[in-house]
Amino acid sequence: MTAEDPKPPHRIAGFNTLELAAGLLIFLLGVVVAVESLTYPFGTLRNVGPAIFPMLLGLILAALGLAVVFEGRVSIAVAPRVPWRAVLAICASLGAFALLIDSAGAYVAIFALIFLSGLADRPYRPVTLLCVALALCVFITALVMGFRGIVNIDLLPGA
Repeated sequence: MTAEDPKPPHRIAGFNTLELAAGLLIFLLGVVVAVESLTYPFGTLRNVGPAIFPMLLGLILAALGLAVVFEGRVSIAVAPRVPWRAVLAICASLGAFALLIDSAGAYVAIFALIFLSGLADRPYRPVTLLCVALALCVFITALVMGFRGIVNIDLLPGA
């Protein structure tokens, strides 16, 4: 605990509720991934099937989730303040990119992504964001031109 957060963390049966919720969420995600991997063939040790990677990932996630839960017995972590401005700006930028990429082309979508995500930072630096957006547009153009036929992105609408 610091001087900013004088209140102790909320506990249920000795577990820090913040750690308990996070650990259970990670554990459940791992279990869902492991169970879903059972729908794929495992193969053999010589010819590994597509189920091995998601199964191992699910088991590792479940184990890490349990580790987080039990670490919560001694944790004094307090829930941090959520930076809503940053969360909303980044979600809006990703949504704008998804909506604009097909209809308006990559250049407009990139500019929307960069300038809306820039709202998450204080102070807002439009010149820096413009430089980043232009550099990313140059990179995407070089990528599309260099890998013609492999990378198919509409750089301009209707192109």
